[in-house]
Amino acid sequence: MSKGRNRVVTWIVLAALGIVMLGSSAFIIINAEHDCTGEECAVCAALAECIRTLDNMGSAGAGAVQTVLTCCLTAAVCIIIIKLCYAHTTLISLKVELLD
Repeated sequence: MSKGRNRVVTWIVLAALGIVMLGSSAFIIINAEHDCTGEECAVCAALAECIRTLDNMGSAGAGAVQTVLTCCLTAAVCIIIIKLCYAHTTLISLKVELLD
């Protein structure tokens, strides 16, 4: 895929997730105090599904953030260890003057 196509796909997925989250939140807010018809209430089932959807998206977001932060922390520690342990010293880096 080209770079431009990847960006378009990314924006479409982002928009879709935003619409799902906004729609679920709006449905919950609008129907929070509905007149329940009993045990087989379709609105209650839809509310439960919307809450489950938002909870799953929230968990996925938290997991993604945790994964990214773990990778960044691991990379930072590796870079620090490499710089401390494997200091590459040469005559030039020690500023030794080579005279004939």
